[in-house]
Amino acid sequence: MIKSICFLTTYQCNAQCDYCECGPRSKKERLGLADIIRLIDEAKGLGTVGQVVFSGGEPTLLGNNLFTAIRHAAQLGMLTRLVTNGWWGTSRDKAQVFLNRLIEAGLYEINISVDDLHQRWIDLAHVRNSFLACYERKFKCLIAHKQMRNAKITQKYLESYFGVELVEFVPGKVYAEDEECRLISSGPVVPVGRNEEHVDWSELVYSPWTGNCSSVLKDVIIGANCNLLPCCGIVSKNIPEFTRNDLRKTPLIEAIDQANNDLILNWLALEGPAAMARFVRERDHSISFRDFYVGICHICNDVLTREDVRATLSAHIDEVVERVSLHRDFFEKARSNEKIMEHYCRLG
Repeated sequence: MIKSICFLTTYQCNAQCDYCECGPRSKKERLGLADIIRLIDEAKGLGTVGQVVFSGGEPTLLGNNLFTAIRHAAQLGMLTRLVTNGWWGTSRDKAQVFLNRLIEAGLYEINISVDDLHQRWIDLAHVRNSFLACYERKFKCLIAHKQMRNAKITQKYLESYFGVELVEFVPGKVYAEDEECRLISSGPVVPVGRNEEHVDWSELVYSPWTGNCSSVLKDVIIGANCNLLPCCGIVSKNIPEFTRNDLRKTPLIEAIDQANNDLILNWLALEGPAAMARFVRERDHSISFRDFYVGICHICNDVLTREDVRATLSAHIDEVVERVSLHRDFFEKARSNEKIMEHYCRLG
């Protein structure tokens, strides 16, 4: 069940982080306001989507269009989130003014990206102003932090610099009002982007990568050129098959239905990219993979962007159709049975 729609509003950004494709010189595609409004309406019409996320690139570069889009979603009763690097906090006063505009438009929560990669480009003092503007108003705010082994900017460093004790975010946990405005979530850096050929592996933090992908097909992601992406977009912008739906021509519900029936996407969701790598290796022993990966997005990028791997998958894809189809049918029945049991429990 799709509960969220995320707009990658633009691939342009005033930061140029090593492991990212966004930046000042990135593609100039930018979602127009009319497309954003229309797709919010289509998402609302699905009946299950209750949250709209504005991300990028740097979504605040949209200017007034961002405030209009937030207001439209809020007026439809949808929760809104902004994912930003916090550059706009050039002073305490300016941070408060900008945040007030966001809140008046109907913004529900804000995520601020802070780490060694971003802070090569964004003044940390500006981020502090943006964060403290949220904290002082007790406005929902989460610091999105990327971990590296020898990082300067750690949670402890930020707590000292901000003068605020941060609360680790745990999905599903309910937080008090004075905690919601100072949350932090840390995750590993995925070495995909402009500097992936020059990775210092000793700096990276590793997370599990051998299982299925829990994000693909979970929510709706709209790329800056108005196409449907099957996941957060770290990898999928590099893969033509993942960006085939032009939502200026195809209704959102139709594009989602096509994605939900896509063999590769279902294979990723049910078994994961590591299973795909094993499948390829068993059929072509000349193809090798790394002994380890930073996470699922990292191995997914390796599996689905390499020409030798793609050629082998294409040649043998018929071998997995039945298995993936049966796996999906079993999963759907199990999920339906779970919903039925929940219904009976409520009746009881």
